[in-house]
Amino acid sequence: MAPEVRPPARLNLLLISALITGGTGLQVLASRAESGPALLAYGLCFSFLYLPLYSLLHEAEHLVLHPDPRWNDRLGVLLGVFFGGAFTFLRACHLGHHRRNRSDAEMFDLYYPGENLLKKRAFFYFNYLGGFWVLVPITTCLFLLVPGFARLDIIQRATSASAMINGVPRSFLRRIRGEALGMLLIHGALIYALELNALTYVTLYSMYGINWSCQQYVTHAASPRQTLDGAHNLLAHPLYAALLLNFNWHLAHHQHPKVPWIHLPHFDDPTRVRPPYLRAFLRFWRGPQPCQEPSPRAP
Repeated sequence: MAPEVRPPARLNLLLISALITGGTGLQVLASRAESGPALLAYGLCFSFLYLPLYSLLHEAEHLVLHPDPRWNDRLGVLLGVFFGGAFTFLRACHLGHHRRNRSDAEMFDLYYPGENLLKKRAFFYFNYLGGFWVLVPITTCLFLLVPGFARLDIIQRATSASAMINGVPRSFLRRIRGEALGMLLIHGALIYALELNALTYVTLYSMYGINWSCQQYVTHAASPRQTLDGAHNLLAHPLYAALLLNFNWHLAHHQHPKVPWIHLPHFDDPTRVRPPYLRAFLRFWRGPQPCQEPSPRAP
């Protein structure tokens, strides 16, 4: 890796420590909250605080969180635990996303003539109103508890789900199960040791899941149906871009996936317009639109 695009390892470690400590602190405060508004306030803070936690997990998936691959993976596993999923599973799915981007298997904001539009819209709004995140811990636990679930008809009939699950090499399954077990034990230990309210704990994660899910495809929606260039560099307020760790520079990431987050603004594509983040977010909620372009590759 060129020196100018090396991961900011010390900064990343500092951020990981601060985010996990801050998130755990908010869980403690929320468990002891004496009013609904206080609980809501802690939940909102938690839902935004953990957005950069996923950005760092995303760095680990691309081996650019830490220059030492062993530490990259260890930190990725830790971040996966606090995100709510097995790192090995998440990385396999995400790298598959880079191969399938804007193909029929990942055409969430578009539909073809003749498709069941009601079903398409139901899937869209379920996914981006929280379902996208909640399926991560559920799937992670299914890998642990029901090893053969990936072969079930309901999974194989769903185009996007089957593409994602079938893209996970079978050799990864033992490690995924180990990480899933570790995730459950760590969350259980935190709830027990800190005397947290389990329902409140889940409530804060649910608020985070909604916030995270509703922003996950904004950087892709209405972009060209091209595997490499099917994303946007969204124009966000500098403070929000800092909170996201430049995740809004998503076209730059897809074009240069080995460039760490801190350097992405230097890899802008001058041929592309940068849509404002808020405008793209609001436009996104129109739901699936008619598809005007062919798939960039077979699903």
